[in-house]
Order: sequence, then C-alpha cells, then structure tokens
Amino acid sequence: MVNIDEEEANNLSAHLGQTRAQFDENYLDKGESGRMVVNAIPCHFLVGNSCSVYEHRFAGCKEFPAFHVPDFNKRLFTTYMHYDRCPIIFNVLETLKIDTGFKQPTT
Repeated sequence: MVNIDEEEANNLSAHLGQTRAQFDENYLDKGESGRMVVNAIPCHFLVGNSCSVYEHRFAGCKEFPAFHVPDFNKRLFTTYMHYDRCPIIFNVLETLKIDTGFKQPTT
C-alpha cells in the first residue's frame, strides 16, 4: 500500500484533469483517520511494468520497493507479492538466490 498525502492527490488529479472528488472516488480509499491509499493492487497507473503517471507518481512509489528503509524484513510479504510485476524486486531476489546458493527443490 502506498500512503498518499493531500498535495500528491491534488497534483495527480490536476494532471489527469479530474476534480479531487472524482479522483478520490476513482482511485483512493480513505481510512477513518483520513489516511489515503490507492484502492487497487496492482495500482491503476501500472501499465505493464511501467508507471503511466511516472512524472506525477507518489513519494511512496518513488522509493518503492524501499529496500533502503529500516525493517525491510517486516515487509517481506508485500515485497514478494510484487515479484512478478516489479523488475527491481525480481532482479534483487534473483541475485540473492545466486549469492546465497539457493537451490530449487526437486520433486
């Protein structure tokens, strides 16, 4: 999930030529605390393996997959969820397999 702030939502809604109300209804979920997140996985703006609104993407998307953020081990499930969609995650995990000597189980 990517947290979105008001400025980011305003920026992308303007870029898309939508009112904030339209943008919010089409693309966001809001929690009781007012926290906003994209309402779909994969993101509406992911086309193939590319962001269709790249120049206007959210801060959380800019740092994705956030390997540099502390407590990465607490986000492993989310990371693995995007293995087939995100070339960065795919390449990092494939390199880890080589570096750690991972052997595919035989059946």
